[in-house]
Amino acid sequence: MTSSVLWRTRYQTAMAEMTKYTRYMANGGLLFTVYFVVLYGLVVYGRFLDQLNPDFPGNLVMGSLFILLAFYRSTRTFLVEADQVFLLPVLPDLANYMKRVRVYNAFYGLIRAIIPFLAVSVLYVRTEDTTPVELFVLFAALSMVGAAANLSKLEGVGHRIVLLYATGAGVLVMLGMGLFSIVVTSLLLLTIYLKKQDQLPLMDWISLEQESRDRFYRIANWFVDVPRLSTTYKRRRLLSHLVEKIGFDHKRTFDYLYLKQFIRSTDGIGLIVRLTLIGVLFMWLGKDNAWLVTLAVPAFGGLTSFQLAPFTRAIDSHLLTRLLPFGDATASKRKVLRLASFLQVVILSLAGFILSGFATVFVGAIAALVIGEYYARKK
Repeated sequence: MTSSVLWRTRYQTAMAEMTKYTRYMANGGLLFTVYFVVLYGLVVYGRFLDQLNPDFPGNLVMGSLFILLAFYRSTRTFLVEADQVFLLPVLPDLANYMKRVRVYNAFYGLIRAIIPFLAVSVLYVRTEDTTPVELFVLFAALSMVGAAANLSKLEGVGHRIVLLYATGAGVLVMLGMGLFSIVVTSLLLLTIYLKKQDQLPLMDWISLEQESRDRFYRIANWFVDVPRLSTTYKRRRLLSHLVEKIGFDHKRTFDYLYLKQFIRSTDGIGLIVRLTLIGVLFMWLGKDNAWLVTLAVPAFGGLTSFQLAPFTRAIDSHLLTRLLPFGDATASKRKVLRLASFLQVVILSLAGFILSGFATVFVGAIAALVIGEYYARKK
């Protein structure tokens, strides 16, 4: 099998898999909530721009974007676990395959920079004296950061190097020397090029592909069941210690299991923390409008309730827990979901009231609790 045939076969297989799950996601009920949140965000951001003070430090926001984009690295290599055996005899002949993988990831990094740049450039133009040439240079430099972030994982380049160069470019933008940022990002790409690997690092690239697939499946799992998803957990000792204070009672077995999974899973407490922070940010941007602040509570509360649905599946699919004769699993699920929904709504409501002073935010809290109860009862 030649490099071009291998690339074409693996790329088509991966795209067919992504298209299949994307189609399932598009037919899911959660997508309506996502559309609503996106539209809500556009309205809030539009109002924020309309009320923007010309003295707002837009250069700081644009410079920070360089650093933020460097933090996220995602690469696809389209290799599978079996390749560690079957591709060994042809490793020296896969240089063309490696080149195609690099081009794909660099292009993906460039595409990933477009939407953040468009969002921030509107603010940048309103607050800074700039020209079309400077905007193009900033976009080119930002695209290089996105491409370099992806390529650095392929070449085994330390993330700190990417962050260092991206920070340097961002600082230049903050200081009003945005035209020079492309020099720094060009040096970053040159550094990665000089460190590129001549022979395919098979095991490393297989691990990178598995990591990227898991990330995509984790997002798809918000919408539909993904049987091949591998769940990741974090220990979170302090919260785990609080759960362990639950008394030893066979009727509360599932309370303990579900709470433990909830606080350790990325689909549990991590999801709530991220969406709560985003919700507070949206309320801050729209704090002068009572309706925007009020709608933020059910919007982000409902989005969380949707996405928390699959967090118990990893335990439910385990034969041992299905055979346990202790307690009521369904009641325990509902208890955890209700507790999570209530705590998030309380935080969002208090944050909305503190930021805006509108008492109508508590009407949104009631709506969010109703939505949370609806999805808890569907368990």
